[in-house]
Amino acid sequence: MQFKSTLTAAVLGASVALAATNSTTSATNISTNTKIPSSCTIGSKATATAQSDLDAIAGCQTLVGNLTITGELGSAALANVEELQGSLILNNATQLDNFSADNLKKITGSLTMRDLTILTSASFGSLEQVDTIDMVTLPAISTFATNLQSANNILVSDTTLETVDGFSTLKKVNVLNINNNRFLTSFNSDLQSVSDSLDFSFNGEEAAVSFDDLIWANNITLRDVQAASFASLQSVNASLGFINNSISNLTLSQLTKVGQTFIVNSNDELNSLDCSNLTTIGGGFVVANNTQLKKIDGFKNVATVGGAIIVTGTYGELDLSKLKSVRGDGTFETTSSNFSCTPLKTLQKKGSIQGDSFVCKTGAKSSSKKVSSVTSSSSKHSKTSSDDDSSSSSSTTATDSSSSSSKSKGAAVQNFVPATSFLGAVGAVIVALL
Repeated sequence: MQFKSTLTAAVLGASVALAATNSTTSATNISTNTKIPSSCTIGSKATATAQSDLDAIAGCQTLVGNLTITGELGSAALANVEELQGSLILNNATQLDNFSADNLKKITGSLTMRDLTILTSASFGSLEQVDTIDMVTLPAISTFATNLQSANNILVSDTTLETVDGFSTLKKVNVLNINNNRFLTSFNSDLQSVSDSLDFSFNGEEAAVSFDDLIWANNITLRDVQAASFASLQSVNASLGFINNSISNLTLSQLTKVGQTFIVNSNDELNSLDCSNLTTIGGGFVVANNTQLKKIDGFKNVATVGGAIIVTGTYGELDLSKLKSVRGDGTFETTSSNFSCTPLKTLQKKGSIQGDSFVCKTGAKSSSKKVSSVTSSSSKHSKTSSDDDSSSSSSTTATDSSSSSSKSKGAAVQNFVPATSFLGAVGAVIVALL
């Protein structure tokens, strides 16, 4: 037996302590306010390297402390324990092929499973409540079972899971990050709120996700997703990003507000985008490089953009008819020769696009304007600009950001300064993709 000293001492007297009704107690069950035998208090660094170590605490309904399972166990089970007031850590147990703790209902700390190279199955069939789930580098796992109802933070990365249905019944979460699980092709969730971030990225090539009960979130990022559904999403407090997906139709018809940045970038199969009730974007607004999106009419009620606005692609129609205020630069570029810059130029001349740079380029013509930052606002309309359409080749001196199609895209994104670390990462992605 290789338990740390606190657990070793407890186990030596376990049979006596658990049998005696008047045994010495050292803790109180925070859920039931009942006393916990001292033999079930294992300290903060207890380690089990054999099944016999786990059997020694099988008489504990409630276990107090942090338990790490490691070493060369071939399989292991934590029996009878229903509540762990602490954390359960399975780490670097290189021979562990399956683990079960099916009576465990609550973990007040974290459930961590890392670097378990041959683990194929982990079963926590009764687990309803945990603070954090951390599953990283599980290259053989195919089954993970829970009955989870409450969790604050979930990270699932670099596993071979095909489903993560164990999280599907959660109603609220702080962080949900599911990434780099190459066989994961679907995720259906009952989440209603995400207080920090929702990130579903780089999973199976044909991954489909559904968050139809989600009403609000702080941040949402989707990458490499084939289909996505957000039937009830009304508000995103910070940033919303759809990057490098193969989604053909994206409907966010209940969405009314994005507090910071909204990015739809490099979704090559996107041909329909509906944000028809969206009125306010607090930061930057980017719709770029969605090559099949020929008609952008899903933002007709957007009235205010708190940062820069960048719309590039192959579109022939762009409906921003309710747009009243853009506090940053305006960049509009399309390869279509049927697009007219006139409505956007009118908007810019009225001062509604307030940034120092305005660019509108089509497949045939372009209009651009760069305002000197040292000139007072009262003289803006007298500054050097190219208000009349001219050929794309002759407009290269009007502004640095219109020197070429590719350079203009890169410069436009660099002029857009993100407000958070998340936005910085997204901005870097866009610069690379543009």
